[in-house]
Amino acid sequence: MAFKNDGLLIQEYVYDFAVDGGATGQIELQAKVNKDPLPEGAVVSNVYAKVITACTSGGSATVSWGDGTDVDGYSGTAKAVAALTANAAFDGKGDSGALLPDVVGSAGKFTVDIAVAALTAGKIVFLVEYIYPSVEA
Repeated sequence: MAFKNDGLLIQEYVYDFAVDGGATGQIELQAKVNKDPLPEGAVVSNVYAKVITACTSGGSATVSWGDGTDVDGYSGTAKAVAALTANAAFDGKGDSGALLPDVVGSAGKFTVDIAVAALTAGKIVFLVEYIYPSVEA
């Protein structure tokens, strides 16, 4: 069986406090301008995160990322704000709690979930690695 794209695809999403704010709750990054949902039926093999600007909070904020249904499905666990320092990198597949690989459902969401307390700064780039089968069940 071949793949529609003959290889690995990568979709990039960005959480940016200056654009998205830092209130607690889910932020749908695929809904941003020039970003698309992940294609239905794609198999997400890994999600990498790199902190560009350190995340800060007036409290003990946590940040996780997932598919909208499972808020930490791609991060494995919620990351404490203290771990989200500039140039910190995270590998979802390396975190035993992550639900990877994962088959994308109809919504194709990629969300960031801010919990416990609001963020006051931060920017994180996410690279979603996936393949897209040529045959669907």
